[in-house]
Amino acid sequence: MRYGTPSRAAHRATADGGLVLLVRGIGSGGQHRPSPAPPLPRPRKPPGRRRAAVAPALIVEPQRAAQWLTRGLAGVIILGLALMIGFLVTGPDRRQQTSGAAAAPALDSLTLGEIFPDQDDLRPAGATGAYRIEMRHFDTDCREATTGELGALLARNGCSEVARAGLTSPYGGYRVTAGVFTLADAQSAATVNDLVREQVVSGAGGFTTIPAGAGGDPATASIGWHVRENFLLYCVITRPDGTLVHDDDPYAKRITAEIVDNHLGGVLSGRAAPPQPPGSLL
Repeated sequence: MRYGTPSRAAHRATADGGLVLLVRGIGSGGQHRPSPAPPLPRPRKPPGRRRAAVAPALIVEPQRAAQWLTRGLAGVIILGLALMIGFLVTGPDRRQQTSGAAAAPALDSLTLGEIFPDQDDLRPAGATGAYRIEMRHFDTDCREATTGELGALLARNGCSEVARAGLTSPYGGYRVTAGVFTLADAQSAATVNDLVREQVVSGAGGFTTIPAGAGGDPATASIGWHVRENFLLYCVITRPDGTLVHDDDPYAKRITAEIVDNHLGGVLSGRAAPPQPPGSLL
């Protein structure tokens, strides 16, 4: 039987599905089907991967915005403090300048009689002798008392008139032409005060002398000036022999102090504020 031919029934069973029966026979009883294999799990991304990519953006961006906002507020606060400190520092000065300007309007022009009385002599404070008045002159055209470009400079700053006189000093016969220009306001006078030196030193402009032909050559003269309020006070000093008046000439310095500072400044003392620093003696 070990090597025999299988019976019909066995053969039929083998032909019809012996393998199936054999498989069933191998199982536990062979009467029910094996359970289907469970479906393979679908691959999933590691949990939290997507959230890990989004979370930093949700955390970092608000932090940056907060930092920018904080820095911006700090900058605004610092700027505000700086502006406040600047206002507190400069505010009083600005108010003082404004009130000072309002309290010191341009003064009325001086008459020729106020500056140089109709008399033969003039004795300024501190003088040891009298200055002889040779000629007095008044003009509404300031260019008549100037040379070169100085007249145009004065006109641009509102010069409306000039009162002057030709004098002979008690010191060595020096000739003096002195006077007062009336300008638009104190600011105009300050502007002129800064530019007179440039005009005189460069030879671009200067002051004429009177009397004509006797007052001396302006090119050899010593010139002194300063401003008070809206007035330009000046003098031109020449030697009787026509030679150059040097910067260190003691007579020129004394004459300038007595005529410009003492006499002309004295005339304005009751009408103007204290004088500004005097200009140079040239």
